[in-house]
Amino acid sequence: MRRDAARNRELVLAAAAKEFDQRGLDAEIRDIAKAAGVGVGTVYRHFPTKDDLVGAVLEKDLGEWPGIVERALAAEDAWAGLAGFLEQTLATMARHKAVLDGVTSAEASAAADACRGHLAEAVAPIVRRAHDEGSLRAEVTGQDLGLQILALGRIVELEPGGWRRQLGFVLDGLRAR
Repeated sequence: MRRDAARNRELVLAAAAKEFDQRGLDAEIRDIAKAAGVGVGTVYRHFPTKDDLVGAVLEKDLGEWPGIVERALAAEDAWAGLAGFLEQTLATMARHKAVLDGVTSAEASAAADACRGHLAEAVAPIVRRAHDEGSLRAEVTGQDLGLQILALGRIVELEPGGWRRQLGFVLDGLRAR
């Protein structure tokens, strides 16, 4: 790739990350191009579809999930690992509106599917470990936990500063007594 093309690609990615963080998946390609100081055609040369651009931007954020999962599974206490996973996942969603939109969106798109796929893959071993420890209510499934993340994601959207309090209520309900 030519030096100017590589620079333009990086400018587009930086502008897209900022737009997606602020406006979520509703960000417009023309606004991203304007913020990057390039033409719309330049954006499409590097990213033929909006999904391609979203995927490239979210790659870094989705790349955080394996580390979050590793920390949750490495925690001495499985319950603390599960709680930490939920807190860190929601914190990522709060920082990056595109991740929030990707996880909570009802629309089918490659970005939304990738977000939900990463989430589903991440939850299963954490739930198994908490069940084995006896700290998570036996009837709670990975799907239940995923739905709670979706519900809390809406709270992140509606009340950005209040989701941690709501997470505490959810954790109290999930914990085995």
